[in-house]
Amino acid sequence: MIQRYEGIIFDMDGVLVDSEEFYYQRRKAFLKEYDLSIEQIPIPEFVGADMRSLWDTILKVNDTTYDKNFLNEKYLHYKIEHPIDYGYMIDPDAKRVLQFLKRKGYKIGLASSSMMDAIQDVLKAGQLASYFDVIVSGTQFKKSKPDPEIYLYTATELGIDPESCLALEDSEKGIRSAHDAGMTVWAIQDNRFGMNQQLADAQLDTLSELCKKLQDVEDIG
Repeated sequence: MIQRYEGIIFDMDGVLVDSEEFYYQRRKAFLKEYDLSIEQIPIPEFVGADMRSLWDTILKVNDTTYDKNFLNEKYLHYKIEHPIDYGYMIDPDAKRVLQFLKRKGYKIGLASSSMMDAIQDVLKAGQLASYFDVIVSGTQFKKSKPDPEIYLYTATELGIDPESCLALEDSEKGIRSAHDAGMTVWAIQDNRFGMNQQLADAQLDTLSELCKKLQDVEDIG
């Protein structure tokens, strides 16, 4: 049997851990302290994005004179004061799926828009760090998703051509990022936020479905 993909690259939030709703509500609560609202901004704009890419939109719809660098610094402190208990949010099949991929000989990467400390918190909570060959944060780049650089960089670090990588995503921005990097993209189906996942090459109802779908691909190959 021939493996179609050499590497599997995971997004984190919304794929390995169900944290997107918490992130949205935390951002909303922070902004309320400064009388800023995000009700008029579609939720999919926030899912899969880091705050650096959102400040201009937030300030524009609120017609405010706040400086985005000031708000960004305050938000970084706010996150420290309002941490997430990731333990109960991690997909219960995450470790089993990663073990399956390791047994199959895939190289495994993580490409997340989150800050590295948040990534490490998730991996520690789920005891998942040892399964990843490469761990990359979007904060390492001038622009994170939907810019494709994070996925191109992760593929390079894995030593694999992007065309030989499969990306697991959920958000519009993440799907666009991996797609524009030239990767095959499978999306964890969104049933809550109304995200457009049309650029994905396939959809998975659950993370655990990845194992069967990959096995089917190998069998055909």
